[in-house]
Amino acid sequence: MTSKNISRIVEWKALVKEQASAEMMKTREKLILETSRLEEIRLKLVENMETMDHIQSLESMDAGKLELLSNYMIYLDKRMKEQEKKIEEIQKEVDLKQSELRKAYREERVFEILRSRIAGEESKQRQAAEQKETDFSAIKTRKTDL
Repeated sequence: MTSKNISRIVEWKALVKEQASAEMMKTREKLILETSRLEEIRLKLVENMETMDHIQSLESMDAGKLELLSNYMIYLDKRMKEQEKKIEEIQKEVDLKQSELRKAYREERVFEILRSRIAGEESKQRQAAEQKETDFSAIKTRKTDL
């Protein structure tokens, strides 16, 4: 393989790395958004519990209000569990994207090292060819001088 071919591969690997990075950032943003939603649900649940405590301390609660608040808290609790499950799935996705990004970084680095080694070898070969030509010219000049 020539350094030109390896350079093309390095460019392609850099694009793959950029794409993996963009995907990971998008997934992290999604995780942040869903975590924010979970916090909103938790806050609503806490507020609802405080409201229920406040109402109970001020007045006796009828069964209808109690049932309504209870059902709403059950609903919020169910939504929290669903949201936590969703966050777990997104976290797994983030971990996978990070793994893919690390792999892309490693692959790009490997090909960069390979490119530099091949470029070094090509440079040595050019220098050797130039030296042969210089030696040949020197020998040729010596023969004509004799």
